[in-house]
Amino acid sequence: MFPLFHIAVPLFVSEIPKLKKKYRFNRFFLILGSMFPDIVDKTILLLKLGSGRLYFHSLLFVFLSFGLLYLISKTTTKNNTQISVSFLIGMLFHLVLDLPDVPLFFPFIPYDVTIIDDPIPMWFNTLLTDPIVQITEITGAGILTFLIIKNKLYKTEELLKYLKTEPIYSTFLEKNSSQKIQIVED
Repeated sequence: MFPLFHIAVPLFVSEIPKLKKKYRFNRFFLILGSMFPDIVDKTILLLKLGSGRLYFHSLLFVFLSFGLLYLISKTTTKNNTQISVSFLIGMLFHLVLDLPDVPLFFPFIPYDVTIIDDPIPMWFNTLLTDPIVQITEITGAGILTFLIIKNKLYKTEELLKYLKTEPIYSTFLEKNSSQKIQIVED
């Protein structure tokens, strides 16, 4: 569970000018989605109920989570696709970044899993001794620092505004609200 790279990569991709111009991401749900598989599976691991990469590191549960969030946000917000799609993209980025060590097709294909008795010391050991983990976390910290500087996210209000992107339809309505609509009857 090394979060910096998982958070930084989808945020960085959402900043690509061509994508940023065409799509509006809810960055809060993008970040939440990028961490959600670890939040659930690592909690299950800490409770000694399973492996740290099993249930929510599979495509089945990613799409079930997306569908559930889509249905919930459809009933509670007008912009359900922005929230649920941002969440889905974050989760898919998480799985891609964890490849090849994820059970993508669980429970349809059986996977060997190991339940670790005390995972926290193992995570610290991995962070301190595995050069790949160190490089990815340093890269993630660098990307996040770059995004903070590029977007001038020095104050809490600026950060919160950055995380919650306006829905595309509200931007469209604001642009067109000054135009008068004429109804012509025959």
